[in-house]
Amino acid sequence: MTPTPVHGRILVVDDDITTRAIAVQALKDAGFEPLEASDGIEALEKFAVLQPDLVLLDLMMPRLDGFEASRRLRRTPGGQRVPIIVMTGLEDSEAIERAYLVGATDFISKPINWMLLRHRIQYVLRSARTMDELVRSEANLADAQRIARLGSWEWHLREGYVRRSEQYFALFGEDPVAFPPVVEAVLERVFPQDRAIVREAHSQGRRGQAYRVEYRIVRNDGALRTVLEQAEPIAGSDGAVNRLQGTTQDITEQVEAEKRIRYLAYYDSLTGLPNRQYCRDLLKQAIRRAVRARRWIAAMVVDLDRFGRINESLGPSVGDQVLQVVARRLGEAVAALPGREDARAGSSVVARIGGDQFVAFVDGAPEGEAPENVGQRLLEAVRKPILLADAEVALTASIGMAVYPEHATDADALLKCADMAVSESKRERRDAVCNFSDELRIAADLRLSLETDMRKALEQGEFELFYQPVLRYAEGDVIAVEALIRWRHPKRGLLAPGEFVAMAEETGLIVEMGEWGLREACAQMGRWLAEGIDLGAVAVNLSGISFRHVRLLTAVQSALEGGGLSPERLELEMTESVLMRDVELTHEILQELKRMGVRLMVDDFGTGYSSLAYLKRFPIDVLKIDRSFVMDLERDGSDAAITAAVLAMSQELGLEVVAEGVETLAQAEALRRRGCRQMQGFYFARPMPADELAHWYRAAIPRRIAATA
Repeated sequence: MTPTPVHGRILVVDDDITTRAIAVQALKDAGFEPLEASDGIEALEKFAVLQPDLVLLDLMMPRLDGFEASRRLRRTPGGQRVPIIVMTGLEDSEAIERAYLVGATDFISKPINWMLLRHRIQYVLRSARTMDELVRSEANLADAQRIARLGSWEWHLREGYVRRSEQYFALFGEDPVAFPPVVEAVLERVFPQDRAIVREAHSQGRRGQAYRVEYRIVRNDGALRTVLEQAEPIAGSDGAVNRLQGTTQDITEQVEAEKRIRYLAYYDSLTGLPNRQYCRDLLKQAIRRAVRARRWIAAMVVDLDRFGRINESLGPSVGDQVLQVVARRLGEAVAALPGREDARAGSSVVARIGGDQFVAFVDGAPEGEAPENVGQRLLEAVRKPILLADAEVALTASIGMAVYPEHATDADALLKCADMAVSESKRERRDAVCNFSDELRIAADLRLSLETDMRKALEQGEFELFYQPVLRYAEGDVIAVEALIRWRHPKRGLLAPGEFVAMAEETGLIVEMGEWGLREACAQMGRWLAEGIDLGAVAVNLSGISFRHVRLLTAVQSALEGGGLSPERLELEMTESVLMRDVELTHEILQELKRMGVRLMVDDFGTGYSSLAYLKRFPIDVLKIDRSFVMDLERDGSDAAITAAVLAMSQELGLEVVAEGVETLAQAEALRRRGCRQMQGFYFARPMPADELAHWYRAAIPRRIAATA
């Protein structure tokens, strides 16, 4: 195999070992030779020895930060011309400008787009090497000037004339004969708005002073180009400055690239809207204006409801089109607010801050509009059907609103309040505007406190398993028990899963919690069997995160061995939505679990995809009919029809069926008449701790239930 060519030696300077490792691998893949340093001091030491071609430098580091390291590198032998690209997670333009002042060549924001960084490094190295060629080879000066679009000149101050190189005239598209050899001749080619700064630079030159000026020119062919002109004074034998030596370079592409980089740094590439960072900057500016004008600002976080289903069913490209349409409609909605045509009325901004999340804020009080009305306008804009070439999409949104100065007095706090409100809107009702309130702040504080407590709960043994039996209805036999987690909170008492499982999934604690539940359920089943209590099997629920976690198979095997159970004593329950997220991966995981010998169940069947295709493909043993169909079985013909269809389909596919949520004798009898024999619900027994379940079983309660059936 031919080795990948090395395009340059890159010194990666970052105190975060993970970032360094990712950067090193990305650079290797791109054909560079990466070197490493953990902080600014080590970077200076390695630079002196290794002389890299480019330095990739983090700004925030201990001992010596990136600003000071960059400044010192520029004073190090060989460090004047080496490009420095700074990596910054700081969300303000002032830090970037400061980095440029101390010597940075370019910057890239964290989290880093490694593909963009690769191209940027190649561009910067190419520019740096071009300039090195100019310094090293006087013989190739003419060619180098042509390649770099760099013209040179000498301004003889005493004589008052300018001698220009051939490439200089090429930059302007001029015939040397028609271009007078005086400095003023340039002004006729300068873009009118830039002539004042060029005149000022020439005034400095006449005084024998160095200058650097960037301006635009209009070539003879009408093209508008940007040039960078630099001049240095040259002293004669008498010590007096009698001439200036300078260069004029066409930097149009560089300027456009910088504009593009800044655009990528501040705007969302898909929708063209300001991104999260720029949104914060704009909101800060709006608040400063509002302070002076004594106006309110309504900040609204717009979160599209169930947007993931569009990507799943229609594909990411359609999802992108939908986001572009929503972005345009939100912008049109705020632009159409009454009074927006008057500049004194304030401004409106729409930004995209996440995958399916936008921010809109209105600065000022539109004529006749309350903040709540603005939110309703945005909801209406999202609700309109979106007609695409191949599909029609209907959407709703949840909006969280916070108002300056009522709820917060700075940008970050205002956005945080709006975030709290949108979370409440999504939890409670969706397709609605939720205004921030002090109650929401208190609830958020309680959730934060609960998250902190939950992180300690596993260590302190506060989680418990309750067990609910599954019976064969006619005979009264217990065929399995479902393990259900509870949290015995030291202050709030016994908490049901609905109060903490979603948070555990958000924080990633669900994996550790799920592994504990597996071990405890298997151990308890082993203890029951040792006591002569045979409850068939124990069923454990798997979250989507746990199901796809790399440790799943190991955790299941370890739990079985720890409890001394044979695999058929363990049943694993997954919801339809979990199984359908990645069908290929799901199939592989289920096959591995099946090879281990455990039984596999689909929980809440009928509420998700309910697809015959996956039932045929996946090695499923049991379907659990969702309680919502059982609840209205006798009153709702649709529920009865669905239940009958599931039972018939399961019989054809050779699957067992369990009806959950059975609360009355009438429901149990209705299920029995339709052929369902295995049931679970409050009618038979509520979830209970292990010792209570053992007492319930020994008291022959299952048989009594059968006797009364």
